[in-house]
Amino acid sequence: MKKLSKIGPVLFFALAITTFVAGTAKADAGGDYGYSFGLAATIGEGMYIIDGDVYRSPVSLEAVPSLGWTWFKFDLGVLTTLESVAIAGSNVGHWNFTFRPGGRLTPPFMPLYLRIAFPLQIQRHDFDWGVLFGVGVDIPLLLILGLVIEVDTALTKNLEWGGEGLPLEFRIGLSLHF
Repeated sequence: MKKLSKIGPVLFFALAITTFVAGTAKADAGGDYGYSFGLAATIGEGMYIIDGDVYRSPVSLEAVPSLGWTWFKFDLGVLTTLESVAIAGSNVGHWNFTFRPGGRLTPPFMPLYLRIAFPLQIQRHDFDWGVLFGVGVDIPLLLILGLVIEVDTALTKNLEWGGEGLPLEFRIGLSLHF
């Protein structure tokens, strides 16, 4: 387990590099797709910071169909974990299936998008809900294909709305835009 003080500079550096790469790639590719329908598939892993200790979160897959315009897109994320991980005596790392309805805002002056979603998490003997906040980039690669990189955090009742722990989730995957 690593202490929180060692994680802060690493997260800041990772976000700064992602922002730089996203801005450069978006400028080279000519900006946003301006699509009406899209589909992204990502794989992710993250960490929970609980009482100053860092715990690995389960690996997960997410499919996100979206509908929208250049600046705003409505999303319906569907996420499932691929493993169950014991985390500090809590049930936050157990197997789950989560619906994540929400949206993304992509202002033209910014290389990143802002995501907000409302995760509805179904676990074996529990139900959790909350608010997810994320920042990411969808870098155009070829015609309708893109590379998605995203960092999320969520406030949920199982983490007592951030009082006992902070989840961070890192995702990477591919997107299609029609």
